[in-house]
Amino acid sequence: MNIVACIKETPSTTAEKSFGPDMRLERRKEDAIPNPFDEYTIEEALRQQEKHAGSTVTILCMGPATATDTLRKALAMGGDRAVLVSDSALAGSDAIGTARVLAAALQKIGFDLALFGSAAADAYGGVVPSATAEFLGLPLLSYASKLDLSGDSTARIQRAAEIGYNEAEAPLPALVSVVKSINEPRYPSMKGIMASKKKPLDTFSLADLGLDPSSVGGAAARERAISSEKVSTQRKGEMYQGNEGAADRVVAFLIEQKVL
Repeated sequence: MNIVACIKETPSTTAEKSFGPDMRLERRKEDAIPNPFDEYTIEEALRQQEKHAGSTVTILCMGPATATDTLRKALAMGGDRAVLVSDSALAGSDAIGTARVLAAALQKIGFDLALFGSAAADAYGGVVPSATAEFLGLPLLSYASKLDLSGDSTARIQRAAEIGYNEAEAPLPALVSVVKSINEPRYPSMKGIMASKKKPLDTFSLADLGLDPSSVGGAAARERAISSEKVSTQRKGEMYQGNEGAADRVVAFLIEQKVL
């Protein structure tokens, strides 16, 4: 079974964020990390590989040439190889452009199961898995909190519901997006870190994927950031000592906030 874990390179959640004149997020190599949500994607790929003898795990990422460092970090967790899609024409791609590229890369690699995180920490859009599935014309099992594979034919998931969970299944090949509760990611071992340096890492360009540069990148993006501002962390508070008037003030506050 060919398993592909699709990941993204994102700025560290603790790094200071800023936008350039074109309202694109400025990305610095020193802040780059594997998207935290994708750690669960990699872990699930490795667990499925352990359950199904003879399976291979490929880590797939679209990003700048420097994303090879991020892929090596992902390979240190395990897996067999990595593929980076990198091209100057990709700068400014939106979710649909990203999905178009990932779909083409998945077709080139070949896969039975493609795994995604539920979202990216730099955007929280959560639409890339579904858009990729649409480009491929294949089923997506989304927000999986549990994944079981029946041989090489069927994927079955559990998805958390308001009460209990829902079950869904689809024939392979299929795409699955996973949530944090599905597993606990492993830490790379020293052996894994050393081994990752020797694992194959291929780089594809748009030409390698047969994609027209005009279909991706900033020019093709249908999402636009207009402005941004920092979230205010200043909060006003009121404190009451004793019970006199406190209950009335709480009710009045809830009415002011249109909660009541």
